[in-house]
Amino acid sequence: MNPVILGIDPKWNSLLPLVVINVLMLSTVVIFAFKYKKRPKDEHLTGRAKSNWVGPFFYEYWGWFIRPLETLFVKLGLTPNFFTTFGFVLSAVAGYAFATAHFGIGGWMMILGATCDIFDGRVARRTGSTSRSGAYYDSVMDRFGEGAVFLGLAYYFHDSWILGVVVLALIGSNLVSYARAKGDSMGIDCTVGAMQRPERVVYLGVGSIFSPPFRQIFFPNDGRPIEYLAILALIIIAVMTLVTAVYRMVYIMHKLKLKEGLVFQEPRSPLLKRLKARYLDI
Repeated sequence: MNPVILGIDPKWNSLLPLVVINVLMLSTVVIFAFKYKKRPKDEHLTGRAKSNWVGPFFYEYWGWFIRPLETLFVKLGLTPNFFTTFGFVLSAVAGYAFATAHFGIGGWMMILGATCDIFDGRVARRTGSTSRSGAYYDSVMDRFGEGAVFLGLAYYFHDSWILGVVVLALIGSNLVSYARAKGDSMGIDCTVGAMQRPERVVYLGVGSIFSPPFRQIFFPNDGRPIEYLAILALIIIAVMTLVTAVYRMVYIMHKLKLKEGLVFQEPRSPLLKRLKARYLDI
C-alpha cells in the first residue's frame, strides 16, 4: 500500500507536482490578461497566419512569457539550429512519455519542444542569422518531431481503437504540411485551414497535460487509465487535419487554375457565392 504523505491521498503523489506547475502557469495567464490590451503587439507575430482555433491572446501570451529567456539565449550566443535540434529531442522525449503512459509529462514536453521551434525563428531574426538552409532544417525536423510524438501515442494505444485515430491524425498532419509545401513550390502561398501545427501542439499538449488530473477527479476507479482529454484532442486533430488538407488542396487548385487563365462559372446560390469568396478568395 502506498503511504499517505502529509495527509495527501496516494493517488495524488505523482500528480501534485504537475498540478502545482499547471496552477503556476495559469496564474501567469491571469497576470498577462491584465497587461494584454495595454502592451504593444509582439513584432515577431506581425504578418503571421491567423488562426481561428488558437486566438491572438495565446500567441501574445506565450511570446510575452518566453521573452526574457529569448534575450538570455541571444546573450549566450545559442544558434537557431541548436533550438531546432533540441526541440526535436524534446518531441522524442514526449513520444517516449506517451508510450509509457506519462501523458502529463508528454504534454509538457510537446509544449516545450514547440517553444524551441518558436525560439529558433525569434533568435534568428534578432541576431540577423535567418537563412533558407535553417528554415529547411527546421521544417524537416518538425516533421521528425511530430512523427516521434505520434509513434509514442501509437505504441500506447496499439491494442485500442484509438490507434486508428492516431494514424489518421498522423496522416492528416503530414498532408497539411505537404499541401502547403507543394503549394509554395508552385508559387501559391497557402496558410489557410484550421488545424495547423501550432493548433495541433496546443490541443494535444494541453489536453495531455490536464488529462491525468481530469481522469483522477472524475473517473478515479477506472481499471485501466483512460486519458479522456488526450483522446478527445486526438479525435479533433484527426478530423480537422484531414478537413484542412482537403481544403488546402481545393484552394491551391483554384489558385493554380486562375494563374492558368481559366474562368470559373459563378455559383447561382448566394450562399455558395459567399462561401467561395470567403474561403477561396475568388
